[in-house]
Amino acid sequence: MYQSEYRAASQGAIAYVKGHVQYRGLNTAGGWIRNPLDVSQKFAARIDSTITGMRRSSEYKGGFNRELYINEMDRLARDTQTGNCSELSAVAFNYLKVQGVLPIDYFGVFRGNWNHAFVILNRDATTPITDFAKWSEPAVLCDPLYDRSADAGFLATWYPRIYPFKASDVVYRIE
Repeated sequence: MYQSEYRAASQGAIAYVKGHVQYRGLNTAGGWIRNPLDVSQKFAARIDSTITGMRRSSEYKGGFNRELYINEMDRLARDTQTGNCSELSAVAFNYLKVQGVLPIDYFGVFRGNWNHAFVILNRDATTPITDFAKWSEPAVLCDPLYDRSADAGFLATWYPRIYPFKASDVVYRIE
């Protein structure tokens, strides 16, 4: 695939998330501004998501399974019709996987009191994750929380607290 095709796939994934998860990002001001007349429904969806997520987590007795995590976040967003960056990125990731868009990475970045999840398409796994300047050039960002689909180099502008990247930031990858 060409980079333009990865960008189109990223935009398609964002459109898919928008069409399948009614309330996005209720942990952000933007999430509450969207659909301003649906405040009571948003509260109900957010509470349902929190309770359902906690219940499902407490029922799971295994160790951390990366693929299961993505699938459960996807399922939680669809079942409760809301999601934050983790859930929305999982929906986008699984959409891209079904579409055959490879390689794709689900990133979960935790930096103290700031964290964010998003999907990266077309990242060269042979380039060290710490060499952002090199791997970001052909890679494409898919961030359904903020409707961002662009060259991965924009991560530097949009999320300056993200650096330096660590191997643990890549939660799951499919090649």
